[in-house]
Amino acid sequence: MIRTAQQLKGKIRNLSMGDSAKAQMLMRTYATERFLERLSLSPYRENLILKGGTLVAALVGLEARSTMDVDTTIKSLPLTKEDIRAVVDEICAISLDDGMAFEIEKVETIMDDDEYPGIRVYLQATLERIRIPMKLDFSTDEAITPSELRFEYRLMFENRSVAIMAYNAETLIAEKLETVVARGVANTRMRDFYDLFVLEKTKSVPIDEAVLRQAFVNTCGKRGTSVAGDRIDVIVREIRSSREMSSLWQAYGARFSYASCLSWPAVLDVIEGFFGKVKVCS
Repeated sequence: MIRTAQQLKGKIRNLSMGDSAKAQMLMRTYATERFLERLSLSPYRENLILKGGTLVAALVGLEARSTMDVDTTIKSLPLTKEDIRAVVDEICAISLDDGMAFEIEKVETIMDDDEYPGIRVYLQATLERIRIPMKLDFSTDEAITPSELRFEYRLMFENRSVAIMAYNAETLIAEKLETVVARGVANTRMRDFYDLFVLEKTKSVPIDEAVLRQAFVNTCGKRGTSVAGDRIDVIVREIRSSREMSSLWQAYGARFSYASCLSWPAVLDVIEGFFGKVKVCS
């Protein structure tokens, strides 16, 4: 186990090979790992369910996906700033022989771009003189179909994993498909399109199409989104013809090297393929 800043910098230097952006991403990933191991040892390991970009990165590998936030759905806990602060404080207080300390900087209510409301916690992870900013997002009342599962989160620098609760792949995909439908051409979150593409192309986890179909229906029902096939056909055509969305995709590829060689039409072909699997696109 890494215990000093010098050890961590050496490990990251070897992996990043002089790429400063990659080094920063690896630092954030390491801090996330340290938090998730504490979560796995806490009384809340069954209550916080990992989803979003951190889960996608764990499924497809760091070379294919990076993320800045830790997204979770909470179960059987109240979603208030006071309660979430208390939960995070208790998790961060768990002592491990890793030299890492966490401090809450701010807790706020979030509703980004008509996103479903939740709580965001800003953390600072510290290892000696290394400071790593983190964001933890918490939401609740999501439709997980059929249920969350035990997930073995592999650690970067050790030959072991930590057990946490996480979305099954079908619900992870269903939520992103619902976002595509609900936001249409107003969607600026290119990461949702990329995640759908990479989850399909890497075949990193098997997908049960019947479960995916039900997860999509359940997610749309929970969020009040129409699943009418003709409506979804129209939305996909509008996305294909949108110059603005094509430009957003080009900007995403310029920012993240793992998406730089992917064409927008090819990504949308995968999205349409998913809609075909949930049998809502004619």
